[in-house]
Amino acid sequence: MIILFKKKWFWGAILGLGIIALVLANMTNMNRAVSVKTTEVFEGLITEQIYTSGKLEAGNSTDIYSPTTGVVEKVEVKQGDTIKQGQVLMTLQIDDVKEQIEKERLSLEMIELERRDAKKQHFDMFKQQMTEDPSAEVEELDLSSFDLRIQNSKLTIASLEKRLNNRVVYAEEDGVLTQVLVDPGQMIAEGGQIATVVDLSSYKVKANLNELDAGKVSEGLQAIITGDSIEESYEGKVSYMSPIAILADQTSKDASVEMTVELSRTSPELRPGYNVTIELEIPDKERMLLPLDAVQYEGEIAFVFKIQDGTAVKVEVQTGKENEEYIEIVSGVAKGESVVSEGANLLKDGDKVKLP
Repeated sequence: MIILFKKKWFWGAILGLGIIALVLANMTNMNRAVSVKTTEVFEGLITEQIYTSGKLEAGNSTDIYSPTTGVVEKVEVKQGDTIKQGQVLMTLQIDDVKEQIEKERLSLEMIELERRDAKKQHFDMFKQQMTEDPSAEVEELDLSSFDLRIQNSKLTIASLEKRLNNRVVYAEEDGVLTQVLVDPGQMIAEGGQIATVVDLSSYKVKANLNELDAGKVSEGLQAIITGDSIEESYEGKVSYMSPIAILADQTSKDASVEMTVELSRTSPELRPGYNVTIELEIPDKERMLLPLDAVQYEGEIAFVFKIQDGTAVKVEVQTGKENEEYIEIVSGVAKGESVVSEGANLLKDGDKVKLP
């Protein structure tokens, strides 16, 4: 019995010493200050970047149309050529036009002669009737059929002369041919497209923005253009935002808004058709900001720690917009106030703290 009593006393003493040690450790920890760093609430901007892709295009593109109808005799240029204003692009086969014009002019002269003869005959008949019976009524001469034939003939001659004068098609401006749509021997109608010329002295990018991003972008916004096929980055400006949103294709469920960005400069490395990326930085208003680590959460409640007399004081705040580094403080603390930034996640309300 004595041995058993001694064993119980021994283990009881061990347990008591353990409890005392834990209490002493907790008291030590309670008195030990947590090392923290502070930062001030400051005023700044939370920038937001929007990215989209598009195709590089020449700043100005002009389609060239045939000024008359005819068969293409010769094409003097090819796709990719750099052309100058006044340069010959193509010629048309219209060898029979001169002969047609001469025939039409002879026909016009005959109609005009017939018209004069008709007037003379009518006048002679009028004189005879007046001699025989001065009171007789003479039917008025109708020359409308002659006039219509004369007008039609003149229009035909004008059309033929236009074909003759437009036998050679010239470039109206400098540029690079991106399309040549005719071949020798091909029949082409007046107004048919024969080529496309672009001006490479400026560039633009057309792209589409989704509904959410389109609401943040406006004309005049600055942009940065980059791409896998180009080494440099280029500044640009949004020059056009479509007033409507459309589906990009039949399989798309979300509408998009077309946007055009004009580049502020050009370079030999740029080529129409390159795929590029557009970066847009959305302007922001001044906000009260703190680093993300300074704000802690309990459920949906956000708070920060101020330091008063070496003690952490928990202060509830209302937050707003944020990015990868900073978060907006709407209320709870004011500009210039110091709050714990590093070590805030280790604190509880009332903890002792020390600053470096």
